[in-house]
Amino acid sequence: MPTGAIFIDLSKAFDMIDHYLLLDKLYAIGLSTNSLLFFFIFFHFRSQCVSFQGSLSEFKINDKGVPQGSSLGPLLFSIFINDLPQICLDSQIHLYADDTVLYSSSSDILQIQHSLQSDFNLVQIWFSSNKLLLNKKKSYSMLFCTQPDHLLSSNWSISLLDGTTIEKIEEFKYLGLWLDSQLSVKPHINAITKKIFGGLKSLYRSVDCFSQEFRKRLIMQLILPILDYADVIYGNTFETNLRPLNVLYNSLCRFVLRCPYITHHCLMYESLNWLAPNSRRQFHESILTLKCIHLNFPSYLKQLLIPLSSQYSLRHMDHLFLVKPRIRKEIGRRAFKFKAPSDWNNLPSSLRSITSFHIFKSSLVLHYKTSCSCF
Repeated sequence: MPTGAIFIDLSKAFDMIDHYLLLDKLYAIGLSTNSLLFFFIFFHFRSQCVSFQGSLSEFKINDKGVPQGSSLGPLLFSIFINDLPQICLDSQIHLYADDTVLYSSSSDILQIQHSLQSDFNLVQIWFSSNKLLLNKKKSYSMLFCTQPDHLLSSNWSISLLDGTTIEKIEEFKYLGLWLDSQLSVKPHINAITKKIFGGLKSLYRSVDCFSQEFRKRLIMQLILPILDYADVIYGNTFETNLRPLNVLYNSLCRFVLRCPYITHHCLMYESLNWLAPNSRRQFHESILTLKCIHLNFPSYLKQLLIPLSSQYSLRHMDHLFLVKPRIRKEIGRRAFKFKAPSDWNNLPSSLRSITSFHIFKSSLVLHYKTSCSCF
């Protein structure tokens, strides 16, 4: 189903917070008088100056903004902006610190545009009343749909209250993940392939200076996190899209082991005690599934995973299975709501019955190592 989104950027978001408005919101969520007094002193007795070549400028009192560089700043900003979703009538909104995205889905593209525009107007009014400044140049709109639907979106536009139109884009990096209008994940795979290759090329210049153990530690701490990030999202794409990452993964193994190019990858995985690329992605997916089932988060994924026993009265062991939704198109089988239950149900019952996160994690690694395929 087509989905429209507006990626909203705020100018100096943390520096624009009004102290009195924030105190009102802290009071609204139930902070005690002593706590409010603490924050009042914390906000109103902060000042700053510039030191240059041993000289200090005059001190300037900070009359707005929350401090950055600690966990308190993002927390206070999140409290300040937490009531923003309440004003949206026809759209959904996701907040992550100062990254805000407004989105709406419908089979009618004109309806999507109307819903987004009306709620975006309300969001702009909310920003103005809360003394936040919208960054017009870094706010974008995007329409996620198939190629035929794109032909119907020639009149797509989202406007600001002053009448100007925000830019419509085809690709956007949101929370570290490159999104494209057809959700092919190719831009993200291309980006991380280029980034990892560049990092590996730099490491090769000093490869002879490192021991094997140190090379392994470098790859595990500097490179693999790039490969692992959001792989539950992009890892369900077609195998042809993943092939460059699989080849690059083998290059990382050869860098650590300093083995010949003809060395079989299964031998490299075994020597390094690493999972194969596909097994590694399935491992992360199963970990997320366990968190959804037993820890109930994130809630928007938890609601996609329905225990089989909640629909039917079955024998005791059936509560370990998840319902696989009916999918009409082959591409739908790659979605989390279908693939996660399928992969979970394929795990041995001894694994599915484990509720301890740490025991499940170690047992799952052993399972994927014993059932390892080449990729």
